[in-house]
Amino acid sequence: MSIQYFSKRRITETPELRRIKNLPTRTWSDADANKLASDLTELLKTPQGKWKLRTVQAIALYEMGTYGGLFGPIRVGGGKTLTTLLAPYVLEAKRPILLLPAALIEKTERERRELAKHWRIPVNLRIMSYEMLGRVQAAETLTFYKPDLIISDESHKLKNKRAGVTRRVARYMREHPDTKFVALSGTVMKGSIRDFAHILRWCLKDGAPIPKTEGELEEWADSLDEKVNPLNRINPGPLTTLAPAMGADELQVARRAFQARLCSTPGVVATKAGEDVDCSLYIRALKYDVSPITDKHFHTLRSKWETPDGWALSEAVGVWRHSRELAIGLHYAWSPRPPEEWVNRRREWAAFVRETLSHSRTLDTELQVAMACDAGQLDGEALRAWRAVRDTFKPNPVPCWHDDSALLACEAWMKQGPGIVWCEHVFFAEELSKRTGVPYFGANGVDKTGLPIEKADPTKPLIASIAANSTGRNLQAWSRNLITACPTGAAQWEQLLGRTHRDGQQADQVEVDLLIGCAEHIDGWTRALSAAAASEDTLGHTQKLLVADKLFPSTQEMSNYSGARFQRNYNVEKLVL
Repeated sequence: MSIQYFSKRRITETPELRRIKNLPTRTWSDADANKLASDLTELLKTPQGKWKLRTVQAIALYEMGTYGGLFGPIRVGGGKTLTTLLAPYVLEAKRPILLLPAALIEKTERERRELAKHWRIPVNLRIMSYEMLGRVQAAETLTFYKPDLIISDESHKLKNKRAGVTRRVARYMREHPDTKFVALSGTVMKGSIRDFAHILRWCLKDGAPIPKTEGELEEWADSLDEKVNPLNRINPGPLTTLAPAMGADELQVARRAFQARLCSTPGVVATKAGEDVDCSLYIRALKYDVSPITDKHFHTLRSKWETPDGWALSEAVGVWRHSRELAIGLHYAWSPRPPEEWVNRRREWAAFVRETLSHSRTLDTELQVAMACDAGQLDGEALRAWRAVRDTFKPNPVPCWHDDSALLACEAWMKQGPGIVWCEHVFFAEELSKRTGVPYFGANGVDKTGLPIEKADPTKPLIASIAANSTGRNLQAWSRNLITACPTGAAQWEQLLGRTHRDGQQADQVEVDLLIGCAEHIDGWTRALSAAAASEDTLGHTQKLLVADKLFPSTQEMSNYSGARFQRNYNVEKLVL
């Protein structure tokens, strides 16, 4: 199969590309890795310690100590927590800081106390959430604390270079370039090499196998990424020679060559393809019927781009979002609707903030932009216009039920045995919990009594928020899953599946059922599979979506599904979700 490059552009041989090709390489044999794990275990365990390092943990710790940093695209469930806690000891850091998602702070503190019985975990490690570091009052935290080591667990939280927390870390690394950096994530790439290029540079400095200039990085992304307009895709040319690689076409060869160059670079430790959990994974589509009222609401949404209460939508992404709500029997509406002037002024202020942040090297958040306007450092016209109407309306999102078909499908599934019902929509999860008496684990991974999800009874079903629990949780006590809203990205799928399909799982097979209630669910599944293939070619470690046994209707069968809910009248490929 050949790729047609409409842009007629081609990657050229540049000094940067030659630098990357000439970087040193290293490989680890199984024998050397096993010996290293034994040797480092003896060095790092406490006198009473009884546990042993995994080989990937040992290699990661050795390489960060040898090269002064680590970029670790290590699979979900690969033992990253212990690696992050031992990093300050290995790197002899005086002021280390560990960045985590807020929802994982309590869990990590519990694990630190337990792991400290077995390992030489230093007491000077400061733990802070990404969310806290992104707040206005934390603008100078890094400058004040002056960390000599930054450890970023779930480092994909720093992929968005426009986010306040990323801008703060980037500014600190720019002003303190000698700061050591350790980054670990099982899903470091959501859809582009841009997601991790800056993080890779922080970790390995001049030894990073990625272009130093943004212009050349953009060209590599337009050649290697999955979501590239065919009219803009660049012929990879010499990228196919970064390392020996084979593939079905030139694009796959280039991705695999990049993967080989990346993963053989000293200081990069990635999980190899095939290093996965010793149990099978089975994903099955569950199509369910809906009531006539849902079909009616979908017809209105498709034909008029209006919600059931008559609110007009101007963008396809709004149709996408409301479709996923309607499919499970509800939609959210602001009651009452905002005045037109309020909407326009808010839109104009938001546009000003986005434009300002895109060019500023010192401002990171909307509040900081507002403070700069108040100080006369920026034009405050848009802010004054917004403030004049801001308090005249208070958004009040109200969930509106119209169909309990999806709820009934979930109830029937839970009666078949213990398992986790994964929910995207809070109101749906709370209603399901109220109807069944099954606990819902929402924000911070706790139920209404404060019980952590890891402490729930594994002999009974539970309901879990995808947003709060699909990252960093050890839920291998369960082997059945029901997903009520299909994730659209390979990274989110990888994280969610990794909660139960992970080391320590005792079942022979992890089962995942996926509710299919609208065209957007099907589109999300298709997009995720495509992104997973690109991620596996680019980074190397096995994607759970691709190794799973899948029982899904064929493309032809799905195209014959009847009803407005399985049709759409917009181009899903243009959506940025």
